[in-house]
Amino acid sequence: MSLIHAFTHRRVFSTFSAVEAHRAEQLLAAQGIPCLVEKHSSTQSVTAFGTLPEYEIAYDIAVPNEYYEQASALLP
Repeated sequence: MSLIHAFTHRRVFSTFSAVEAHRAEQLLAAQGIPCLVEKHSSTQSVTAFGTLPEYEIAYDIAVPNEYYEQASALLP
């Protein structure tokens, strides 16, 4: 999560799948919960060779602190 949102948002969902991230974003939007989706390279912290391509990009979804309980009840 970016430093700007570190104190105002909490991560509620992480995945390596763009489809799952989009699905979670839509579910939150349908409930009126604002969210941030951050896409980042997960290979920065991995030192092993041969990382599978489907695990190179990670998606984190964060919601404002006041929506955390509601959002975490909706997402797996």
